Amino acid sequence: MDFNLSEEQLMLKDGVERFIQQEYGFEKRREIAASEEGFSRARWQDYAELGWLGLMLPEDVGGLACSFVETAIVMEAFGRGMVLEPLVQTALLCSAIIDRSGSDAKRQTLLPAVIEGRLLFSLADSEAGSRFKLGCSERTVAHRTTGGYLLNGAKTLVMAGGSADQLLVTARLDDHAENPAIFILERRAAGVTCRTYRLLDGSRAADIEFRDVELEASSLLVAPDRAREVLEAATGLATLASVAEILGVMEAVMEITAEYIKARVQFGQPIGKFQALQHRMAEMFVAVQETRSILYCGIAHLDRPARERSATISAAKAVAGRASRFVCAQGIQLHGGMGITEEYQVGHYFRKMTMMEKMFGDIDFHLARFAATH
Repeated sequence: MDFNLSEEQLMLKDGVERFIQQEYGFEKRREIAASEEGFSRARWQDYAELGWLGLMLPEDVGGLACSFVETAIVMEAFGRGMVLEPLVQTALLCSAIIDRSGSDAKRQTLLPAVIEGRLLFSLADSEAGSRFKLGCSERTVAHRTTGGYLLNGAKTLVMAGGSADQLLVTARLDDHAENPAIFILERRAAGVTCRTYRLLDGSRAADIEFRDVELEASSLLVAPDRAREVLEAATGLATLASVAEILGVMEAVMEITAEYIKARVQFGQPIGKFQALQHRMAEMFVAVQETRSILYCGIAHLDRPARERSATISAAKAVAGRASRFVCAQGIQLHGGMGITEEYQVGHYFRKMTMMEKMFGDIDFHLARFAATH
């Protein structure tokens, strides 16, 4: 794998970092987080116009057919800006499921709308007590009817679920107890109720209940025989994207902390001259570089067999989780009491890190999954 970015990738990196710096400042982000949806529709349209919503999607649906490296570049910058828009949820996770669904009609209808920013998706998979399990269908069941299906059940922690136009829902079919199916439906359909709430980092999620929701036969997106495979492949991409986002958070905390200890004067000199603090900064730097290295390793294994790919992605998420805990905690410690104030950035990065560490499986989950493959 060539670790040097191409000229086009460097241009993308420069463009997205400049956009985040100019259009997603800390105070602006606080305003967006306080809004009803918890993200900006205007920024979402900007991402569509810049082509970021279709980076990895194929050209036949209007995408750019880029490699995962381009997605990692964007997500790293998004981590630096603590971006709130659900790009991973809609443009990566749900789009990958639709792209792999096997339905060319749905691909040609839905994916161009996602790329253009006209359609926002959320995956409704988690159920109460599921603990990062994929393909949850114990509490959500779709019964066959004469003209389609009747959906009943409940899903929890649906990211941006209250703002989604359509939902991808995992549910158990009558005659398939082992594997779930994936259905697509309107969030505002009759029988769908949604309770939204704010998360630790300012983003929004929802608990969604389905009561006798009538679905047409065409609502079945992925049949049970392929659903788990499709979910695992799409979630793997989303998990690796979250590692890139965590990397951006860590880099931002390290830079802010380095500037602070250079400017903070104690005992007649900047505290950055104290050797103990220099050692802490060096350890933070090593943790950031470890995360970058494991991210590159994960990217290099994306075209490997599923078992090997899954193990490497789990290793990347576990390493990133531990490293980010250390870096963000040290950022708080080196700032002292100011680090946890609402008005200062470092505390918000710590909250973002805490959320990202739990997304798509926490450290213990991924260590266990990695161990199970060896």
